[in-house]
Amino acid sequence: MNKIILKSLVLAVTASLAAWGLSLTYKKTKPRIDAYAEQEAKKARKEVLPEAVDFELMNVGKEQYFVGYGNKKKVVGVVMKTKTQGYSGKIEMIMGFNMKGEIEGLKILNQTETPGLGSRILEPWFSKQFTKLKVEDLGFKKEGGQGKLEGITAATISSRAVVNGAKKLFTSYGEFLEYLKKIEILELVRDGSYTGEGKGFSGPITVAVTVRNHQIVKIAVLSQQEVVEYWTKVKEKIPQEILEKQNMDVDMVSGASQSSEGLVGAIMDALEKGVER
Repeated sequence: MNKIILKSLVLAVTASLAAWGLSLTYKKTKPRIDAYAEQEAKKARKEVLPEAVDFELMNVGKEQYFVGYGNKKKVVGVVMKTKTQGYSGKIEMIMGFNMKGEIEGLKILNQTETPGLGSRILEPWFSKQFTKLKVEDLGFKKEGGQGKLEGITAATISSRAVVNGAKKLFTSYGEFLEYLKKIEILELVRDGSYTGEGKGFSGPITVAVTVRNHQIVKIAVLSQQEVVEYWTKVKEKIPQEILEKQNMDVDMVSGASQSSEGLVGAIMDALEKGVER
C-alpha cells in the first residue's frame, strides 16, 4: 500500500513540475510568437494593398477593417479577412480593396486542401487573377457570363470556395463604404438647408437639415406618421446624438429600429443633396 501511495505522489509531483515547466515556457515564448504573428499579418496586409503606407484597425459591429492610408493620410483602401469552407476544411484568406470597388490583392493564409490539387490555390497565378476585378467579374470563364477567372483543374470545390470567400468580402466591403460615408459625408456638404426623405415604420419621414461650415446646426422633422409611443424616443435620441457626434454613425432606438432607420435615412438623403459634385 505504501509503495502505491509513494508512486502516486511521485507521479503527481512529476505532473505538477511538467505543467509548471510548460506554463513557464509558454509565458516566455508567447510574446515572441505574438510578435511574429503580428509581423506576418502586417506583411500580408501590405501584400494585398501595396499602395498603403500605414494601416488603422476599425471595428464596425462584429467586423474588423484595416483601413489603408497613403501619403497625406488619404484613404487608399481597406483590408479584410474571412474564412470559407473548402474541400478538406476551412480556408482563411485576406483581401485588399481600393476605393474604386476593385480587388487590389488576395492571399491565402491557411488551408488544408488536398496536396497537389486543392492546395494549388496557393499558387501565385491563381490569386493574381483576382487583381482589379469587381464583384460582377467573380465567376469562372467556362461557365459563361461575365466571369473572368480560371478554376484549378480537378479542384473545383477549392477554387469555388475562394470565389465564395471573395464574394463574402465584397459584401463586407460594401458595408464598410456605407459606414465611411456616414462618418465622412459632412466634409463634402456645402452650406445650406436641405430636405430629405426616409422610409419609416408607418410611412415616409421628411426632414430639413441645415449645415454651416461642414457642421449640422439644425435638424427639423417636417412630417412623419410613426407610432407616437416609439417616435417620441426616436425623435429625442437620434437628432441629438447626430448633432453631438457630427456624423451619422448612431445607435438605433431599441424596439423602434425601423423608425430610427427611417429618420437617419431621411437625414442622409438631405445631406447627400448638399454634397459638392
